[in-house]
Amino acid sequence: MKATQAVSRPLLWLAAGLLALSVLPHGWNLRPPVTLAFFLFAALRLLLWPRPETIPGLWIRAPLVVAGLGLVAWQAGLTESRQFGVALLVIMAGLKLLELHRQRDLFMVTFLGLFLLVTLFLFSDSALLTGYVLLLSIAWTAFLVLANRADADLPWREALGTALKLALGGLPVMALLFFLFPRLEGPLWSLQLGATAVTGMSDQVRMGSIARLGLSEEVAFRVRFEGEPPPADQRYWRGMVLWHTDGRTWRRVEAPPAHWARQAPEEALRYEVTMEPSGRPWLFPLDRVIHADATLRVDGDFGLEAGGPVRQRFTYRAASIRPPLREPLDGRQRQLGLQLPPRVSSRTRALARRWRHRAASDAEVVRLALDHFNREPFVYTLRPPLLEGDPVDRFLFVTRKGFCEHYATSFVLLMRLAGIPARVVVGYQGGELNPVGGHLVVRQSDAHAWAEVWLEGEGWTRVDPTAAVAPERIERGIAPVAAPVGAPARFRLSVDPDALTRLARRLGWYRDNLQLLWHYWVVGYDRDRQQSLLARMGLDGLSGYRLGLAAVLGALGAGALLFFLAGRAPRRPPDPARAAWKRFRRKLARAGLELPDTLGPLETAQAATARFPARAAELQRIAQLYIRLRYGPGGGRALTGELRRRIRRLRL
Repeated sequence: MKATQAVSRPLLWLAAGLLALSVLPHGWNLRPPVTLAFFLFAALRLLLWPRPETIPGLWIRAPLVVAGLGLVAWQAGLTESRQFGVALLVIMAGLKLLELHRQRDLFMVTFLGLFLLVTLFLFSDSALLTGYVLLLSIAWTAFLVLANRADADLPWREALGTALKLALGGLPVMALLFFLFPRLEGPLWSLQLGATAVTGMSDQVRMGSIARLGLSEEVAFRVRFEGEPPPADQRYWRGMVLWHTDGRTWRRVEAPPAHWARQAPEEALRYEVTMEPSGRPWLFPLDRVIHADATLRVDGDFGLEAGGPVRQRFTYRAASIRPPLREPLDGRQRQLGLQLPPRVSSRTRALARRWRHRAASDAEVVRLALDHFNREPFVYTLRPPLLEGDPVDRFLFVTRKGFCEHYATSFVLLMRLAGIPARVVVGYQGGELNPVGGHLVVRQSDAHAWAEVWLEGEGWTRVDPTAAVAPERIERGIAPVAAPVGAPARFRLSVDPDALTRLARRLGWYRDNLQLLWHYWVVGYDRDRQQSLLARMGLDGLSGYRLGLAAVLGALGAGALLFFLAGRAPRRPPDPARAAWKRFRRKLARAGLELPDTLGPLETAQAATARFPARAAELQRIAQLYIRLRYGPGGGRALTGELRRRIRRLRL
């Protein structure tokens, strides 16, 4: 096909379909008007101008270009480069489809489609998306093969087979380079594209703030343990420690840095956490973390932070031991642990004072407080009522309906009123075991707040007042279902009620395990994981330039092996038209007409007609059949059979 030749209608429709499939996943990434505009352009082209040789005039295309650019500026804005660039590319693809009518336009559409597929990875790096992109890339390669065909037919099976062979031939080399090429400490460039998710724990808590997370089934992080994971009531994932309160909001106070243990003790629980992007720097190790990767920071409150906001999924390793640790109480912690808001109601003070007078020790005060929450008609709910005025007073004596932060913050305030240093800890509690992968899945609905009190001889001791009200929360976790205000929270069932639900959950576990393995071996394949894999293969001595040299030599060797195997592969069967033409030339030679091999079919027919004028019509028909079969759009078995019969019946 010449570059200026009009394309066929099937190619036009195929280009539109592949472009639509390339744009479709961006429906989850871009504003709806942008993707809808692309499909509107595609529909206009296929419905109003379905013939490739006809395209809308410039007086139609020019206003559409202006409208498309205006839509991008309005919907994507000019400040977020990712949204603006991809939205502009989507609109350009739709506009290019409107003027597609030459072969060179097919090449441009192919490049746009492949580029659209690449931009999908600016928003997600999941295994399912990668498979989708790979399949569409093969389809675009087959389309490129079709666009370079000289005939008008569309042998799509042959083109798809060629594209598959190219893809399969490149996979071994690609895999070898991926697993062996030295991993860099950081990327060659850094694009601050914004967090892909912002759902997560905040560094300050008000009554009702964590309850909003209880309705989210989004994954917060996944955990692999070396050995069996701890029981459900020991799965407290420590986040931030909140010291200061003004009566409504609890906030962090910057803690001094702590020193890592050089080596975790034998009894420590070792595990690996794969965090989902949150846009915030804090992490959530198992309480209490004593050792982690060197790039992470731990403070004196056992809070763990990354070097910056977590904008992409990443994995870190840590070790923890179970509290309490019998830490001493310094002057700073005592002062912070007894800080009170400016105003505390008289009823709240009287309740704490009554416990203090009745108890012989601080531990006895804690027991009396938990008994109070357990005995009185408190309700654990995902939708607590609004608290006006003094929130602690109204919760303790009026509504008595709250989420975990209601119980943790009011408990800590009561302990401080009783003279016991106390603090609020926020993080996650629980985690569901994935039976397929053997790892824990901690969701946003597992967000939790609890208290820590300092007891003589024990140090900072975890106390969870929520367990006194709803012990099911600690054992099974919350089922995030909508409910009326003040209604008791529902909890996950230990056994699924029906076969269909069990099947859906099982498929969900397979999908979750695939995502973790994909990150572990592909997206999060770093230098440590590469060295671990090489050690398993007995190649732990390879590193640095030697590893890079091995990767290059291995790729060259794999390429040479593929080339050798391709050369030994069985060759395609001979062209039947070409074989029949050779028999025709041999028949001419036996009749006394010797012709050079370089002579074309037209010149051969002319020479044969001059030598055998009585057979001119038959000779011309044979030449026409061969030219059509060999160089034209083809004719199938019927014309091939006719060519063979005419050559067989020819008498010279």
